[in-house]
Amino acid sequence: MEEGIVQFEAEIQSLTDIRSRVIWPDSEGPWIEGGLEDLMVHFIYASWTAYNLGCAMSLALSSREESLGQAVSDMMTKLISTMGAIQLAEIRLNRQALDQLRRDRIEP
Repeated sequence: MEEGIVQFEAEIQSLTDIRSRVIWPDSEGPWIEGGLEDLMVHFIYASWTAYNLGCAMSLALSSREESLGQAVSDMMTKLISTMGAIQLAEIRLNRQALDQLRRDRIEP
């Protein structure tokens, strides 16, 4: 993980089956499994951690169902905007592309 970035990762199967984790510089949290409410609480925790560490925050969401992934992405983008984020970018990848990205160690 890049220095100065806190990454929040989420894998969305359904609104009731979501797992997420936070990766800090030099550290990695456990996967937390739950529903949409759990995802939001975990995301707020990651945001607060990034703020306290003075780090930027990176968000990586993946979902097999594009419409579900897009709905959660839109919700989280609105939340980020209301929290005062000044720069947002969106990259869409299918699961195979994301796996290849991780395998090749290319940072988006």
